[in-house]
Amino acid sequence: MDRQVSGYKEAVVETRQLQNLLDEIVRRILAISEPEQIILFGSYARGNPSPDSDLDLLVIGRGIDAPRQESIRLRQALRGLPVPIDVIVASREQIRRHQKSPGLIYGPILREGRILYDRPTAS
Repeated sequence: MDRQVSGYKEAVVETRQLQNLLDEIVRRILAISEPEQIILFGSYARGNPSPDSDLDLLVIGRGIDAPRQESIRLRQALRGLPVPIDVIVASREQIRRHQKSPGLIYGPILREGRILYDRPTAS
């Protein structure tokens, strides 16, 4: 019984640490960019990361002209965190155009991802 209780406590701590890390990631991205949404996807979003897992993020913005350069800029802002992070940057227009395209990851991310940040809309 103690082992189960101990294991449960460890899982709660890991979850809390993950949430703190995700909060820091969102804070750093918002400090240098103005995304519409930040979505966590992959094994961390599904709740089954392995020791080799990275954090997978989709950052969606409007009118992004150079997604590759923006991805590099965001990755630089996220340096020094304890988990490797992969960042995909796409414009809202790209997502709309390709979300149903077979072989592209946008559709599954939108269906299964966990929204970390959603820009409030103006009232």
